[in-house]
Amino acid sequence: MNLTLVGFMGSGKTTVSTLLGEALQQPVYDLDDEVEKAACKPIPQIFADDGEASFRDLEHSALKEVVKRRQGILLTASPAETARRLGDGEGRPLASKLTPAELADLQDARRPAYDRCADLTIRTDKLSPTAVAELIIAFLRIHQDQSA
Repeated sequence: MNLTLVGFMGSGKTTVSTLLGEALQQPVYDLDDEVEKAACKPIPQIFADDGEASFRDLEHSALKEVVKRRQGILLTASPAETARRLGDGEGRPLASKLTPAELADLQDARRPAYDRCADLTIRTDKLSPTAVAELIIAFLRIHQDQSA
């Protein structure tokens, strides 16, 4: 089974997916890494050279390659926690240009798309990455038991 973690930047996808990969002994594909491989350059350079639209096209293509069948898990964090986690937005071209209010607006605007992908939503604000991974593993076990 492919498991897909979705959510706004800074929600914990990369950290939690690494923990899940180790716990479940499954390969982990970070979409940002796949985009960088396809473009042969880092994401900030894609934004600088080609713009956000080009990045989104590359991201969409990479996602189609990585995901065939999925269980969607949405990770969320409050706007304040997201801003804290992103800091100055280094390495995240979009975040580095936005004020905290604009970041919150973008997060709200994307929420419906994330919700459509989610079989489970976890608010990560007060949870450690390990706790989030454990919740996902418990969800997967329950789902497998119900499918059997």
